[in-house]
This record gives sequence, C-alpha cells and structure tokens, in this order.
Amino acid sequence: MLCKNKLCKKGNFDKRAKFEPERVGQACCSVECAIELIQSKTYVNQREKEIRVKNVKEKKILMDKWKTHGQWIQDFQKVFNKFIRLRDLGIPCISCGTAKAEDWHAGHYIATTYQYLRFNELNVNVQCSKCNTHLRGNLIPYRIALIEKIGLVAVEELENTRHLTLKLTIPEIKEQIEIYKAKIKSIESQNN
Repeated sequence: MLCKNKLCKKGNFDKRAKFEPERVGQACCSVECAIELIQSKTYVNQREKEIRVKNVKEKKILMDKWKTHGQWIQDFQKVFNKFIRLRDLGIPCISCGTAKAEDWHAGHYIATTYQYLRFNELNVNVQCSKCNTHLRGNLIPYRIALIEKIGLVAVEELENTRHLTLKLTIPEIKEQIEIYKAKIKSIESQNN
C-alpha cells in the first residue's frame, strides 16, 4: 500500500513509500507522515473555509449593490416590524386587547401604501394576526385605543399627514436599517 502523505520522503526517487499496514485504517507509513497528513488536511480545510466565508461576503456585497429601491424598503420594513414587535412585547393587541395570539404583527393604523407614515412609530403598534390580517386592521377599535395611547391631536396629525410624500434614498434607508438594528439589539440585551 502507498503512503497517503503526498509529501512522504521515505520512498525512493521522491515517490511515496510502499508499506504493509500494521493496523486497520492505517494510511501512512510512519507517525511522522501521519502527522504531516493531518496538518496538511487541517490547513486545506481551514483554507477552504476561509474561501467559502470570503465568497459569502463577496456575494452579499454584490447582492446589496444590485438591490432595487423596493428591495431595500422591504429589508427596512422587516427590521422596523421586528423592532415594533419587540418594543410592544407583552402588550396586548391594540385593536381587540387580546394577550394571546398565534402570531403578533406590527399593525399600521394608516396603511403602508401611505409612504409618509409607513415607518412612523406612532402609526405602528403590536396587533394580533386575526385583527391585522383577517379583520383588515380592525381600525375602529384601533383608533379608539390609539387615541387613549397617544391622544386625539396626535391621531388627527397622523390622519392629516397621510397624503404627504416621503422618498428615502438608498443610503438613507441603509442608515435607518442600522439605527433600528441598534434599537433591536438594545431591547434584546435588556430582555436577557
């Protein structure tokens, strides 16, 4: 059997040594060759892992570079909604008051189609999936609870500014994503 260590020096003319295995599974002609083989495999595995990590990072950079404005908004929406759910953790649904739900949503009082209020923290509160999805926001009780929470003047301000426009640039969106990620991290560290 040939020694598995490609750098084996015990053979003739820079070839790997031939040997008879003394144990089941023996792959090398000597302990020195076995150590070299293990070290070379460890180096190769470590190098392959570094290359995979580098490729993943490069792919993420390229993916971020080619994202559309809409895709950035979706990313921001995910982070923002997670923040709302964490901010209101333990608070009952703003519309129906239930403390038990299958799933919790970040429910918007003024719909997300009105971009100016889409990421306004006063406009978004924790809501059970039933109210948000099946009852289309359950807006009448939502409004009553929102008035109790932030006051009539603030609710009317939301209602009167819904038609204003807000056009965030991609750098502004990236900045907001980082701000909300930091807020999420802060809340999670307080809860742990």
